[in-house]
Amino acid sequence: MRESHSHRVAQLLASPRVLAVRPTRAVAWPIAHPEPPDLAALYARCDGLTLDDGTTLLGKGEIGDVTRWLVLEKSLGWADDLVVVGERRDVVVVLDLDDHGVRAGGGVLETSSDDLETFERVASCVLAYALGRTGAGVDDAPPPEMAARTAAARADAASLERELERPMYPGSERLFARLALDLGALLARAGDEERALSAFARSVAAREALVGAAGRPLERAAAWRAAAHAARSCGAAALASLCEARAGG
Repeated sequence: MRESHSHRVAQLLASPRVLAVRPTRAVAWPIAHPEPPDLAALYARCDGLTLDDGTTLLGKGEIGDVTRWLVLEKSLGWADDLVVVGERRDVVVVLDLDDHGVRAGGGVLETSSDDLETFERVASCVLAYALGRTGAGVDDAPPPEMAARTAAARADAASLERELERPMYPGSERLFARLALDLGALLARAGDEERALSAFARSVAAREALVGAAGRPLERAAAWRAAAHAARSCGAAALASLCEARAGG
């Protein structure tokens, strides 16, 4: 059973890695989309905080103004349900409310201040993000990008395969390609060459999606060569030869 948001907020605020907590303020939610319950629970106890790694979560009264300023200053083409909720050095922390269900459920994103149109999804909600950074708790519903990385690190092929079936955040093709290659290697090592080949094919398709039509033949060949190398390193010589044939070499 999941812990309540209020209990998880208490866990967060009790962490010694929280350096500063700003007192609550009686301000209205400033965004024209519903306030997430985890954020409402956090703002009921504080109006932003700072962690020992330099991460700052903005107060409720700041997020609307900061978001509007950044979008105008940088001429960003952000949807109106993307909200700046924090920062850390050259990283901007964004909450994607995905109110229209078009970006894989949204969640907490990180983006570089040098490239504010490219996002990496790192948590399911702001509270989970802060708990993870302090080590005071875990994300109890991690997005597939994070859960798949964990599964790959554990060499858990079943979990990795399951996570790769979930929709990833737009722009995650490179990550998907790498993780699908990892899955193919795990399946090849286990002797399941048919499923390994399918995973390699998904990795190839993801890499092809990263380039224009003119560059796809070269990218496809490079991706199949990477699959061949992964298969051969797992002792699957026949599978490696099949991948090399698909690469054209």
